[in-house]
Amino acid sequence: MSLSSQLLDELRARIGQSGQRVLVSNGRRTARCEAVHCERFAVTFDELAVETPELATATAAELQAASRDLSARVNYLLEPIAPIETDAAGCSVQMRSNPPQKDDNGWRYYELLLQRGGSVALARYEKRPGQPRVRVPAILTHEVVGRLIDDFLATVDAI
Repeated sequence: MSLSSQLLDELRARIGQSGQRVLVSNGRRTARCEAVHCERFAVTFDELAVETPELATATAAELQAASRDLSARVNYLLEPIAPIETDAAGCSVQMRSNPPQKDDNGWRYYELLLQRGGSVALARYEKRPGQPRVRVPAILTHEVVGRLIDDFLATVDAI
C-alpha cells in the first residue's frame, strides 16, 4: 500500500475527530498530517509533510532542482507555487504561492519548505497589513492530500 493510501486511510478513520497527529510510515519514509479536524471528504490541517532520508545529503542545487520539479507537479492548489528563496548555508528552499490570494483582510498563501535532513512540508499562512504573518489551517480534500504526498515523493525520487 502506498504512503498516500495509508495516510488517507488513517484520516478517514478519524472522521469527526479534532486535534489529531496522523503519522504513517512505510520503511524509511514517513507522512505526517497535523490535522485540526478530519471530515468525510476533506481535512483541515496545520502542516502536511513527508520525511525521507533521501534528502539527508541533498545539496542546495539539488533542492533547487527539486523545487522546480515540485512547482511543475503541484499545479492544483488554490494558487500556483514557485521557489522564492534558497538558503545555501542551511540547505533549504522555500516556496510560496505566486501570486498569493489577496482580499480586504490581507494575503493568504501556501508555503512549502524543502530541507536537507529530510523533509518536504506544506503549510498555509495569512499576512494582514501591519501584522506579522501567522500560520492558519489549510483545508484540502482527501484526494488533493493524497496527490500532494505522491508528488512530494516523486520529487524526492527525481533527486
